[in-house]
Amino acid sequence: MAFQINSKKIAKNTITLYIRQIITMLISFFTVRVTLEQLGVEDYGLNNLVGSIVSMFSFLNGSMGTAVQRFYSYEIGQENQDRLKKVFGTGLYLHLIVAVITFVISEIFALFFLHKMNIPAERMVAAQIVFQISILTLVLGIITVPFSALLRARELFSKTALVEIGQAVLRLGNLYLLIVISFDKLIVLSLLNFFVSAGGILIFVLMGRWFEETHTPPLRDKDLIKEMLKFVSLLLVTVLAQLLNTQGVVMLINLFFGLVVNAAYGVAVQVQNAVNTFVTNFKSSMVPQIMAAYGAGDLDSMHKLINFGTKITFLLLLMVTVPLVCSTEWILTLWLKNPPEHSVQLVILTLISINISSFTYFHAQGIHASGKIVKQQIWLSGSYIVSILVIFILFKIGFNFYYAVYVNMAIGLLQACVNLYFARKSFSYSFWYFFKKILIPVLITLVIFVVGFYFASKIPIREFQKFLIIGFSDVIVVPLLGFIFLFDKSEKSKILNSCNRLIHRS
Repeated sequence: MAFQINSKKIAKNTITLYIRQIITMLISFFTVRVTLEQLGVEDYGLNNLVGSIVSMFSFLNGSMGTAVQRFYSYEIGQENQDRLKKVFGTGLYLHLIVAVITFVISEIFALFFLHKMNIPAERMVAAQIVFQISILTLVLGIITVPFSALLRARELFSKTALVEIGQAVLRLGNLYLLIVISFDKLIVLSLLNFFVSAGGILIFVLMGRWFEETHTPPLRDKDLIKEMLKFVSLLLVTVLAQLLNTQGVVMLINLFFGLVVNAAYGVAVQVQNAVNTFVTNFKSSMVPQIMAAYGAGDLDSMHKLINFGTKITFLLLLMVTVPLVCSTEWILTLWLKNPPEHSVQLVILTLISINISSFTYFHAQGIHASGKIVKQQIWLSGSYIVSILVIFILFKIGFNFYYAVYVNMAIGLLQACVNLYFARKSFSYSFWYFFKKILIPVLITLVIFVVGFYFASKIPIREFQKFLIIGFSDVIVVPLLGFIFLFDKSEKSKILNSCNRLIHRS
């Protein structure tokens, strides 16, 4: 069955997601500031504490959502409506069970452990109320994961983005309502935010109901439950191993080098998260079509999507990371005034590490689409655990803290090889094509670009001017080099046709 790649939809969804990100990011800056002003330091800290505790109970959500979306996309590609209904009903059944288990565990925590937290006695009642409201929001969110995952699989990103922007605006509005409300502001804010979250959840459910499959009641299909739980459990093991690696590095740096290096590494991680968020929007818009192409049995279209997505991700990361690397010290000083010692070097190394770890993201998603993830996930989980053990040994024998990032770079290269190997095994992906048509052109592009910008960064001008010049040049030079060296003839033709349509439309 031939699968029709919808480049226009990918572009539209990517732009929509970036607009959503920019708007919600700007709103979040005001939200944090106004929340702190209205709640005060203690209640702001209490709000964050309760939020952190509740988030611990939601660790399953991400893996469950990824799994359900994979099954949806596969069946959409297969055009198997009956099977899609079964997937939705089974997914809803599983999420209802998870919601009940989450509710019971969280209530046990509230009953036996919440009062042992370092919370002032006079604020314990407020903490309990806020905790219950947060748990109710979480439970409703879990139940509606099958609906939101379906909207992603159906690629309705533009509509879900509008809802999320609306929620961000309403949450900011809630803070201004606190000015005229004299009752306990922490409790009021939690209630108001609950109504915003519940409203968003209701809209997602109603949007999901546009599709026939969502009219299926909870379904207990034993074979499908077994298949979905196997997929989720493997993803979950990898997520936990990655979490162990991430938090383990922080703890080891603290044990061997102290809080100053911890602070520097924390800054590097914040920059890493911001850059990752930037490219995640494009990745999210590509994944549903990759999975649907596999479901349709059209491996040629699937390979084309993976190759194109890999090239675009590389160029996006290059555009973001090069200006940051060239002006790291100036940016950190502007942002933090007095950045922690060693943060500049750690940020630069972390930015390089991101480029390595993101290189085979779409190949990994292709493996997820195939469902043949057992050996791949074992390798990935094992690599995260080996990484933390190697870092511990290196620190123990006297290597400096930079080796935490060096080791993660090496692990990133290993994981890229693992993804490529299992991509070949799972959906006949050509390693030779990757080497000849992606890796070599990427290295050529990278060398030309880095050499040119290295000399540009040495021009004796003010840092602000240098950042602007490199930033603007970056936006022009990266796409140009990518067009010349990275894209093949068919990709160049599609890009030129898209540009022509945009010019004629304007």
